[in-house]
Amino acid sequence: MENIQLSVTENIFKKIKYDIVLGNLKPNQRLKLNLLQKEYNVSISILREVLNRLCGDGFIIYKVQKGFFVSPISKKDLHEIANLRIILETHALEISIKNKDYEWEAELLGAYHKLNHAENELEKNNLNAKSLWTKYDAEFHQMLIKKCNSKNLIQIHGVIFDKYHRYQLLVLNYRGKESIKEHKNLLDCALIDDVQKAQKVLKDHIKKGVDHASSNLSL
Repeated sequence: MENIQLSVTENIFKKIKYDIVLGNLKPNQRLKLNLLQKEYNVSISILREVLNRLCGDGFIIYKVQKGFFVSPISKKDLHEIANLRIILETHALEISIKNKDYEWEAELLGAYHKLNHAENELEKNNLNAKSLWTKYDAEFHQMLIKKCNSKNLIQIHGVIFDKYHRYQLLVLNYRGKESIKEHKNLLDCALIDDVQKAQKVLKDHIKKGVDHASSNLSL
């Protein structure tokens, strides 16, 4: 019975976080427990547990006597998240490259192939490919650090990446051929064990994405 309860809680946690990341639950939106209970078909006690957990991860804020709200977005927050992502991802990338094997190389090439396909579709003005682009972009970057072999590092990076992904869906735009070139350079550097260049390409890639988004985030 306890395992079932944990499974339900984890499932609702993922669903609500997913809806926040996708923008289905808007920044600053008040989260009324009675409406969430109907929407997600779950008990109030589980909802409170999930919302408190999401508060801990920074996706939700709690205001005394007002309740739960989806966390707001801002330029300052975006830059802080991007800087944290750079610190964590460049560190994990270095370890991952040093630990790489043929299986990782094959998985990385597969992740890159899917991302490159989505980017080429966007180049053809296929706007339906945007959801695939964000999905495969996440998969490629997660695969890059997979061989760091640190559950804690990957877990913390996952929280930061989800926050970045939220901004990516709300205000970050696809940057065209420049982004395609950066991903290819990142792949090539990883495959030839050029850690320092890979870290520089990754850092510049993230910073350029944030700079490109700034004009869309007039807060």
